[in-house]
Amino acid sequence: MFLHPALVAIRGAVGVLAAIGLAASAGLILGNATPSVPRGLYLKADPADATYVTFCLGRRDGAAEWYGHFCSPANPAGVRILKRIAERPIGNVMVAGDLPLALDSRVLGPVRLNEIRGWWRPVIQIGASSNGD
Repeated sequence: MFLHPALVAIRGAVGVLAAIGLAASAGLILGNATPSVPRGLYLKADPADATYVTFCLGRRDGAAEWYGHFCSPANPAGVRILKRIAERPIGNVMVAGDLPLALDSRVLGPVRLNEIRGWWRPVIQIGASSNGD
């Protein structure tokens, strides 16, 4: 049976999207659509190889007006924050975003290791700045 090339391409695209969906539901891949770090897909990584982290806010950030919008001890199911690893002092990670007003270590200080929820490496980045990988 001969398949039209367009049909083969569509089937391939559906297969790729399904694989991405399964990987995302298993916590192996993360999509980012925010401008604070490059938009794209990030693959779960070993902490030693990771260049990005997702994290929750700590109790020390509780007085901030934006605290309730993100993952925190008060809201464990909230949105996790994705940022590039800038430094790795012992017991902490300094994180950086690509925008001047990014919610990163300039605002939050060091992210404690127990606040980190995922370690990531970029697979596909759209609009990566000179600060990105």
